[in-house]
Order: sequence, then C-alpha cells, then structure tokens
Amino acid sequence: MEKIASCEVETLPSVATNPVTSPSDNACSTDPAWYTPARLLVAFCVVSFLVFLDRGIIASNGVNGDKEARTGIQGEFQLSKFQDGVLPAAFMVGLLVASLLFSELCKHYNAFRLIGWGMAIFTVSSVGCGFANSFWTLLACRIVMGAGEASIINLTGPFIDDVAPPDQKTLWFGILYLFPTVGIAGGYIFGGVVGASMGWRMPFFIQAGVCVPVVVWLFMVHPISLRTMHDEEDETHSDLTAPLLVSEPAAPTGVAQSLWGDICILCKQPTFLFNALGACPLQGAFGVYSYFGPQAAHELFGVGRESIDLTFGGVTIITAVVATLLGGWVLDRVGSSIKNAMLMNGTFCHLVMSTFFIYVLH
Repeated sequence: MEKIASCEVETLPSVATNPVTSPSDNACSTDPAWYTPARLLVAFCVVSFLVFLDRGIIASNGVNGDKEARTGIQGEFQLSKFQDGVLPAAFMVGLLVASLLFSELCKHYNAFRLIGWGMAIFTVSSVGCGFANSFWTLLACRIVMGAGEASIINLTGPFIDDVAPPDQKTLWFGILYLFPTVGIAGGYIFGGVVGASMGWRMPFFIQAGVCVPVVVWLFMVHPISLRTMHDEEDETHSDLTAPLLVSEPAAPTGVAQSLWGDICILCKQPTFLFNALGACPLQGAFGVYSYFGPQAAHELFGVGRESIDLTFGGVTIITAVVATLLGGWVLDRVGSSIKNAMLMNGTFCHLVMSTFFIYVLH
C-alpha cells in the first residue's frame, strides 16, 4: 500500500496540479513510526463511530424516554415534543458554526491535532450531558458537543483523500462513512439497553470514558499533516510530522476576512451550491427519521421500547454495511463521479420509496 508523505522543499507544487511526490521528496520524508494509510483509516473509523454513537444514544427510547411515563430525558425534565426536537437542532447549530471555525483554523494549526481538540471537547461535553440538571444545561452541552464533532466531520475526509490508493479511493471513503451510520445504530442499541437498566445518564458517562483513551492517543502520537492544505504560499505544511502550530496565528479580524473570502469563492461554484442545496433536505429528513424514528415506531406498532431500539439498531447496521460498501465498490468500477453517485442514489431511493408506498397502499 502506497504511503503518501512529503517533506520541506523550496517550492511545493500544488496538489491539484501534481499530486504525486517526486523520488527526492520521498527520500527525505519522515513518517511517524505509527503511521500507515491503513492505520489512519482504522483510527478515523473508530473516531467516527464514537462521535456518532452519541446521536443514537440520545434518540434511543432508553435515554430519550417518555414524558407521560416519566422516563428518560423527556420524563425527568418534562419536555414537550418541541423542546425534545430542539436538542438535536441545537447540536447541529454547534456543529455548523464550529465547522466553519475548524476549516479556517486548519490553515494555521495542524489538522490532526485539531481532530484531537474536537474529540476532547466532545468528551467533556458528554460528561456534561450526564450531569445536566435542567433542560437548558443539557441544551448548552449539546451545542458544545456538536462543536466538538465538527472537527471530526470536517477533517477526517480530507486526510483519507490524501492517503487512499487512487483506484480504491471510493471504497475507502465508503468504509470511512459507513461508521457514522453504524455508530448511530449502535447508539440505539447501547442507549436502549444501558439507559433502560442503569438510567439515561449512564450511557453519556460510559461514552465519555471510552473516548478518553482515544483523546489521549490523538494528543500523544506524532501528528501528520494534511497535504491538501499545502500550497506554494505556505511551505510549513509540507512537514508530515508537523507540530500543532504550523504558521503564525492570525488575528481574529484576519481569520474572519479569510473565512468570508472562502465563502464568497464557494458561492460562485455551481457544483458546490447544487450539492449543498440538495444535501439540506436530505440531511433534514435523515435527522428526523434517526431522532424520532424509535419513538414513532413504539407509538405506531406498540412494541416495547427496548425491543424497538434493538430492532432499529440491527436493521440500520445491516442496511448501512451492505449499501455503503456495495455503493463504493460499484462506483470504483463504473467511475467515481458525482453524476454516477447521484444517479445511483436517486435510483435506489426511488425503488425504496416505491416499495414503501406499495406496501402502505396494500
């Protein structure tokens, strides 16, 4: 498996124009002892699984609970459906705002270390959720938790884009983005079982405890650099084992101006705009189903809450594994273009929805 590494040179070619390093570059590269592309993929899969586990935990019947039965979060804080829905919405607000911040910070700080900071913020916020004594305290912790998750969502993908073998890149992305869905599904099961038996606070504490070793590892290992951030104007990014600070920190006004400039450039790209506009309703629908799905299934089918959590988790894991890996494998063979991906996704969604409506009507 090819290692992708780089070292400091007088002039670093743009990755977009010359993504392959020269032999002289490889000769002076200094990979950390722990690093291989496959290990990096495994590490990021674990990180993604842990942060998305939380979304399934808070949506599970064992943790979210029921207002009338006085169980879980809804029962303890006597939340209305609107207040209950505000919790995942607030999480997304923190995630979206912090995504912009982390995207800008990786110009000045090592991206691998920023993932560590995001994971640390996520872990501390998980403990805060477990200790929350009111709806507003829990809401604040959810916002900060979303902010911590932003670094993982933003920066793990570009790292994999750097190191994945060109002929298997789509499959590698499929593996990486399989674990968020598996994490949510695992959260349904974990939250349903642990929350029902040990109380809704305990899953947050256990989740934080499992995250601690990962945070320590992210800070203790020698960091690698994100090659997609390299350009001719910033040679310091070319050191694969860069420290946390990779350039002089910019003033807040400079950061804001740079961020605004990047947003203006993106807004002039039709491909980005159309994909963003298409992703908004898709993610909105996914958020509603993933958060309110277990509650709706319990009310519609009258099945026990713990059974619903286990069923939701199991079905989601099976479908996610099959669809994600199969989709990545097919795209690597037909051509991993946006057009092909959208056609596959649209066709599959059409078949699923048609089957669902035929079942309902009959």
